[in-house]
Amino acid sequence: MSGCEQKTAWRLTDVSGKLPQLDFNLTDTQGRMRHGADFRGKVTLLFTGFTHCPGVCPATLARLATVLEEIEGSREHIQVLFVSLDPERDRPEVLQSYVERFGPWFIGLTGGKAQLDALVQRYFLSYRKESSKMGGDYDVIHSDIVLIFDRRGNARLLARGSSLPADLRADLERLVEEAT
Repeated sequence: MSGCEQKTAWRLTDVSGKLPQLDFNLTDTQGRMRHGADFRGKVTLLFTGFTHCPGVCPATLARLATVLEEIEGSREHIQVLFVSLDPERDRPEVLQSYVERFGPWFIGLTGGKAQLDALVQRYFLSYRKESSKMGGDYDVIHSDIVLIFDRRGNARLLARGSSLPADLRADLERLVEEAT
């Protein structure tokens, strides 16, 4: 046997070297400007959505919270950034109340249209506002992709709504162990 140990493949989709580092200029629920570099030192999960989302957002955030509860030391080593794509309805207090429901790992962020467009373009995500025919209400169509960055801010993994919780947990544990 050789002295080199080969790492097993990631369970989630490996995006290493295919996406840029974590970088953005968005506002948190306290009105402070936040940047991607603010989260260096932690494994960071980035998910875009909106608080009025009927299914994808609450299901994804609840699944993330469940997985994070199972990971020892996750509060110190993992951060989840929920970026609202609906700043008109997701005022700071609404966004804060929403992310608090899921646990201490979650920070709500948002911005103006130009800032949000820059973020989704940077990471090849998409969203669009879709008006309802009744009452002027609207929906925000978006993906269920969760991007996962290592402690240095490098894009490493991509999870989807169909990703198994056990796979998400295994890969997050592995990323946490990489730099400890």
